[in-house]
Amino acid sequence: MSEPTDLDGPPPPTDPIDRLAALDAREEFFTRTLQHADRAANAAAAVRLHLMLAGMDAMLLEEQEQTGTMPSGDDPVVTGFYLHQANELRVTRSNVQKRLDAARMLRDHLPKTWAVFLGGLASEEAAVVAGTEAIGLPPEHFDRFDTRAAELVQSERTTAVERELSDLRDELEPELTTERHTEATNRRSVRARATRDGQAVLEIHSTAADVAAAYDRIRKHAVAAHGREGECRTLGALMVDGAIDAILTGSMRRPEEGGPSYPFERLGETADITRKLIDATILVVIPADTATGSGDAPARVAGMGTVDAETARTLIAHTATWTRAITDPVDDAILKFDSHERYIPSGLKKLLHLRQPTCGCGCGLPAHRADIDHVERFEHDGRTRHENLQILCRPSHQAKDAGFADVVVDAGGTPHWRNKWGGVQKMKIGMRIRTVDESDVTPF
Repeated sequence: MSEPTDLDGPPPPTDPIDRLAALDAREEFFTRTLQHADRAANAAAAVRLHLMLAGMDAMLLEEQEQTGTMPSGDDPVVTGFYLHQANELRVTRSNVQKRLDAARMLRDHLPKTWAVFLGGLASEEAAVVAGTEAIGLPPEHFDRFDTRAAELVQSERTTAVERELSDLRDELEPELTTERHTEATNRRSVRARATRDGQAVLEIHSTAADVAAAYDRIRKHAVAAHGREGECRTLGALMVDGAIDAILTGSMRRPEEGGPSYPFERLGETADITRKLIDATILVVIPADTATGSGDAPARVAGMGTVDAETARTLIAHTATWTRAITDPVDDAILKFDSHERYIPSGLKKLLHLRQPTCGCGCGLPAHRADIDHVERFEHDGRTRHENLQILCRPSHQAKDAGFADVVVDAGGTPHWRNKWGGVQKMKIGMRIRTVDESDVTPF
């Protein structure tokens, strides 16, 4: 029996090579369409970054005209405008600052790479990397750097662009390399960010030598413990437990000592007098039903997301500080709280931390590391009451106090910002606070 054919078109190819050619044509169509879509997305990102930079330049010129001096990079008006753009684009303030610094370098000193980006031939991520790597480079090296960067951003992944341009920068200006390494070392830091399923990431930014040495020690310690009788943790889990153990207790257990097979088993360990209890501060909001074991609703760790009920109860068993609060079962508004703690901070401060577990601007900074700001400033007769207070990180606090935002608190206690450039932001709160008649509330 012959194979069916389409009477309205040519018969399907029977030769294997012809079939392959037809398949390649379809793949080529898909690939070219994907490339066109990518170029269109890149061009749109270039227009956006160009607009962001133009807006920043216009703001700086306006401030210079009004004040007689050009604002510096850490001036509150600059911080406020970074925050304005970050709110509109739903990204972080530091992300906006990095993109604008790189864009200014590209536009003013790397015209070839800037043209490639504006033409949609490079991603914004790759272009920003190129601009960032060029910051601080002497002008006499711009042309060579620009030529190489324009080639790389079109043909390489972002990680390769960063690596090769970093090597080129070091080759062009060895002395600058030493200065940049020193400056970067002085900026070493530790950051934490939440992921999913009650997990988080601890980032340690330090010298390559220190990090390599620390990683090697952690891995060797884990390898020595891996495979021992009764040890069922993976190598990765052993590395994590060893590193966290060292941070929280001051040392890592020897392989033969075993150790907790689950992270929270280290809480409250006192059998070894040479090992100390955890001395750290976190803010956790735990429902009463979860705390007593009659429910399993998750708890919330400020800046880190949710944790499961068992983890929450483990934290309760070993905490040094706790605060009880009555909330409305319908809408979670805070009705009343007490400060029955072993170490008692200001009750009002605790109440604010319950209402806003993280900075209201959305940067994610936990409340206990942020500032408490008077919406109506204290020196302007602003009252020190929860209705007039909010949690803010230091840069947002400074920008607001410098007059670059008007703040209004609505009836539910949520602050609303309107900045001088027309942006409106509803600040983030975790719970509302409601003032009620004492007779309506069951006492503790």
